[in-house]
Amino acid sequence: MAKTIGFYQNFNLDLKRLSTALQCVQAQSEQGHDALAQCMGVNRPVAEGFSAWLRHTGLATLHSGEQRQRTLTYELTSFGQLASKYDPTLTDLGTQWVLHYYLSTKHTECSEAWRILINEFLSPGLTFTPEQFSSYFASVMGEVNNRSALSKDPSCALSTYIRPQGLSKLGILIKQKTTLSVGSPNWPHILVVGYLLCDWWHRHYNHTNTLRFVQLCKEEGSLGHLCQTDDRQIRQFVGELAGLGYLSFSETQHEPVNRLYLDSPQTLLERYYKQQ
Repeated sequence: MAKTIGFYQNFNLDLKRLSTALQCVQAQSEQGHDALAQCMGVNRPVAEGFSAWLRHTGLATLHSGEQRQRTLTYELTSFGQLASKYDPTLTDLGTQWVLHYYLSTKHTECSEAWRILINEFLSPGLTFTPEQFSSYFASVMGEVNNRSALSKDPSCALSTYIRPQGLSKLGILIKQKTTLSVGSPNWPHILVVGYLLCDWWHRHYNHTNTLRFVQLCKEEGSLGHLCQTDDRQIRQFVGELAGLGYLSFSETQHEPVNRLYLDSPQTLLERYYKQQ
């Protein structure tokens, strides 16, 4: 699993451009960066940047070993196929929560600054300066070859959650004059919450159908970190999912959460889109 910094070619997340890139590779899966640039109506560096954004937001993958070839072969992920079909403009709140999920969790290509920001640095109610996060990120990453990206990635990660062109609609971060603070997020539909939980569970704990409640709050990539919220809100999410028959929860000593829904997490996401 690659740990990548500086993948975005110094171009911040822009959902309009990402949407255009998604539609281009959906229409033509085999194309190089020059062809993608022509389709998007941008120059090659922008196309290279948004080819990477497609991958890091979980919308598409490149076939192994083909990144350096003139012609690249893209493959839309299950999420990318659903987004392309139901929300090609990437404006839906649920879609944007899933983009956030992929940016901040480990999958094929790991976006280190986003993962560290969401899972290690932020906490509900925190107020901080961009310099504080940049310093923390540098201390965690240690020595890296790309020193420029080491300083630029924290800024890009923060901008993802405060720029209207990015994921500011999620409400995760609020910008003041010189500081940022963790906000009161704009929660996704419960089916999207179910997708986030079940996909994370499937990827990391598929060997068991029972987890402790605290794992849903504290583990890396869990709802507690993704949603930057407290145990009470996670209990509400769990209760709603239990009411839909996807989980069961017992408030005993170990507070076990049992997974009753064993189908593909994508089914929950498709169910959500069909209700919109």
